[in-house]
Amino acid sequence: MENKKKSKKTLYAILLAVALLVLAFCAWYIISYVVAENTGSRISKSGPGENVNTDIHAASVENPVDFAALKEINPDIYAWVCVPGTNISYPVLQREGDDDYYIRRAEDGSHYTGGCIFSEDINRRDFSDTVTVLYGHNLNSGKMFAQLNRFADANFFEKTRYIVVYTQDKELIYEIFAATPYSYAHILKNFDMDSTEGFYKFFGSVMYKKNVKANYLDDYTLSFSQDRVLILSTCLQGNNHQRYLVMGRLIADIPCE
Repeated sequence: MENKKKSKKTLYAILLAVALLVLAFCAWYIISYVVAENTGSRISKSGPGENVNTDIHAASVENPVDFAALKEINPDIYAWVCVPGTNISYPVLQREGDDDYYIRRAEDGSHYTGGCIFSEDINRRDFSDTVTVLYGHNLNSGKMFAQLNRFADANFFEKTRYIVVYTQDKELIYEIFAATPYSYAHILKNFDMDSTEGFYKFFGSVMYKKNVKANYLDDYTLSFSQDRVLILSTCLQGNNHQRYLVMGRLIADIPCE
């Protein structure tokens, strides 16, 4: 009888310990989420807001991003990406030597399961590579890169034409030419974008493929020697084992005042 009482006490103690651990985890998760949301609100004040230029013929523009304030929050912030017509407007980060760092971190480096928008250090921070890839989660809240999946709709693709990137000294405007599902294969590690062969092999594998969620500009050709391409990558809606890519070609490189 006494052994049964001891067994019950042990079981109750284990259950209590598990319950406390679950409560502690929930509290930590909620606090992390609230902190990340507050950080996002604070950071958005340093962003361009509605003041995003899409005039590709502008001789110069006033930089609407307060990079000095953003660098104080995190020196890994080096650009800001916007897709006019969506809610996508976020700083871009890169962690030298750790490509996975911002998958589960907010813009200030604190833990946040929603992550933030980032590039890998295979890409230069000045967007001078032939192909640059930015990554962001497809969150149920509709934040980060979730709205990239809206480009699966032909009407939305047709009317939403640009990706805009601000760095400290310039504005880059990209014309969106393709939006398509893609495998989970790593683009820049599987295709050598510094070579003519790798460049054309990749775009040959993704352009004009029949898919109900794919849209393309008609008869669009790219030049390895002349074009710079920006790819925005997130999870495909309804299938986390595939990516959804929105791709743009640089059509304006405008100095910031």
